[in-house]
Amino acid sequence: MRPNQSRKVRNYAVAGSALAIAAAVAVGCGVTGTDTNRAGSSLTFDPLPSAPSGASAAPGSGVNPGALPPGQTAPVPSPPAPATMTVVVPPPSAAAKPQTTVPGTPAPAAPPKPAAGNGGGSGAPSGQGDGAPSGPASPTPAAQAQARSVTKPVLLPDGSVDCAKSKCVALTFSGGPGPVTRQFLQTLDAHGGKGTFFVTGAQVNLNPDIMTAIAGTGNEVANGTWTQPDMTTLSDADETAQLQQTNDAIRTSVGSTPTLFRPMGGHTSPSVVDAGKRLGLTQVLWDLDSMDYNYQADPDGLTQVLMGMKPGQIVMLHDTFVSSATALDRAMTALSDQGYAFVTVSQLLRTRAG
Repeated sequence: MRPNQSRKVRNYAVAGSALAIAAAVAVGCGVTGTDTNRAGSSLTFDPLPSAPSGASAAPGSGVNPGALPPGQTAPVPSPPAPATMTVVVPPPSAAAKPQTTVPGTPAPAAPPKPAAGNGGGSGAPSGQGDGAPSGPASPTPAAQAQARSVTKPVLLPDGSVDCAKSKCVALTFSGGPGPVTRQFLQTLDAHGGKGTFFVTGAQVNLNPDIMTAIAGTGNEVANGTWTQPDMTTLSDADETAQLQQTNDAIRTSVGSTPTLFRPMGGHTSPSVVDAGKRLGLTQVLWDLDSMDYNYQADPDGLTQVLMGMKPGQIVMLHDTFVSSATALDRAMTALSDQGYAFVTVSQLLRTRAG
């Protein structure tokens, strides 16, 4: 081989190696595609835990939907462990009570004593509440008489529920208003219940008919901030603006000003609480976090979580998931038969204050 031909061969070999190395680097850096776990999703999840501070109700732990700060990426929640639950709802004439069956849980020898009506939840079932199903064991005559005595809420002269003498639970909804909100309103109405909707201000003007439906059916409209930021990262002026703009939108939409607010994800601080107070807003978090975003494909699992609610609790859900509406309907069917009443946060807080 002549010297010139030898040099050309060496040059081609070097160039080919360089191209191969560049291609490998590009693949390793992800230049050739998009992470499928992040592509095409309009809903992100805040990885920070709830931060109770100055709250009127202790929040549950866990993550909650909301916008991430710039530069942060959202982890993909692990799928929940498989759970099987059967809720049996008897006809009005039947004597049997709804039963909950969880694999691996032995039936108790006798019905348990009623549990206390307070305590925080973490999104997973925290135990059965007063009057909750106790398994296949046959109740004693005394237990049957006690069950019959709490099958209906006690009403006040004005027709509202007396939460001092009834098993009241406040169901709350964040993330809306939106198309799925209608399904939650239908579920509440079917069970004679009311809920509190912490609406996102930026979505209020986009869904005027939904807002009218919420307020027009006796449910409570509350302030869920304008864009659901982490309020603890904002200046005092921006905290106030998030709440004030939402107040203005709600007043324009339904003609009333809210008295309650909830910071996204439970991220709060004394400054956030004070921003609400300046506008006449009381901060409300929750006692039981359903973590319903983890159960979008498992309404039975979410029903199991909701069956763990106890009298006196504020329960956290999102009116953005169809599976949450399905699970809520099933849980309300069973719990209503046990004498539970579903009221607004303001009504429940009046009982707590008393």
